[in-house]
Amino acid sequence: MNVKRYPLYLLFGGFLLTAPALKAQSVTLNAAIDSVTMPIGQQTLLHLTLTGPSNQAYTFPTFAGDSVVNGVEVLERKPLDTLEMDGAYIKLKADFLITSFDSGLYYIPPIKVLAGVDSVFSNELAIKILTYDVDTANYQLFDIKGVQKPPFVLADYLWIILLVLLVAVLGIGGWWFYKRYKQRKANQHEEAVMASLPPHVAAIMALDKLKTEKPWMAGRNKEFFTRLSDILRQYIDRRFQVNAPEMTTSDILELFRRDKDTQSVYQNLKQILQLSDLVKFAKLTPLENEHELSLMNAYLFVNQTKQEEVPDPETQKETLEGQSVDGQSSETPSKKAVSDPMMDDDVLKKYQPK
Repeated sequence: MNVKRYPLYLLFGGFLLTAPALKAQSVTLNAAIDSVTMPIGQQTLLHLTLTGPSNQAYTFPTFAGDSVVNGVEVLERKPLDTLEMDGAYIKLKADFLITSFDSGLYYIPPIKVLAGVDSVFSNELAIKILTYDVDTANYQLFDIKGVQKPPFVLADYLWIILLVLLVAVLGIGGWWFYKRYKQRKANQHEEAVMASLPPHVAAIMALDKLKTEKPWMAGRNKEFFTRLSDILRQYIDRRFQVNAPEMTTSDILELFRRDKDTQSVYQNLKQILQLSDLVKFAKLTPLENEHELSLMNAYLFVNQTKQEEVPDPETQKETLEGQSVDGQSSETPSKKAVSDPMMDDDVLKKYQPK
């Protein structure tokens, strides 16, 4: 073996040993702190800046226990900022928000970043945490304050207010619909009762109710004349079988004017219906005595045009026989009833409708 070749082998072996170091030296890692002195409890940023080949994978530290060193805590790791310098090299920057709650001088050893399987270390750092000076000579102690109530903020109770309003609206709405339902049922029952009564009886009852309530005393003139007109129209509808609720005032008056049997009540009806139209549609203010005059004319119209119910012949005979028994002996009327049947027919004729 040639001895002269030994230096070449040594040179090649040395290159192999120093290759990883050269590769690692191509990656640089720099560490810096915004404030090397900081009051206790304050916060600052720790910057790690790495420059290396762009085709290399890098792993930054996570700081086990969220502490850089014992006494210096990591509050937050900012997102990794990547800046590509050129096609071959890349620059990475990682920021860490740190703080400390104990005063003193803290040494931060070199921070390790993995570049593939190799390790790259940063420079050393130091940070001093300052405490606050307390003037013990003038320091005054105070008792611990009690728990204070937070200030009133309307927005904190907005959902409660909305909930209360919603419940109130639903309650009022439900009560209103219930009252409407009960009133409708009561009106239907009242209408059914009125429909079962003779027309003049139903009209007199309605007029009595209107007279008792006296809505004109409270200034409700339109309500009074509207109800009075409706009562008479309903009565005419049932009594004379004409659709008076759907007819105009002039049409109704024309019917009564042409009928000689109803001409005596024509003026009474005319006064009521025409005045009612003026109050309802022309907003006329009636005189003080026109309310009671109209009500009196309505009573007269109903009483003068009502149709009396005629009992059946058997009921009439029993009534006449009973009256005869009260005035005379029980035998005389029965003899007259048997001996003179024509007399009974003449008596019954006055009960027949004209």
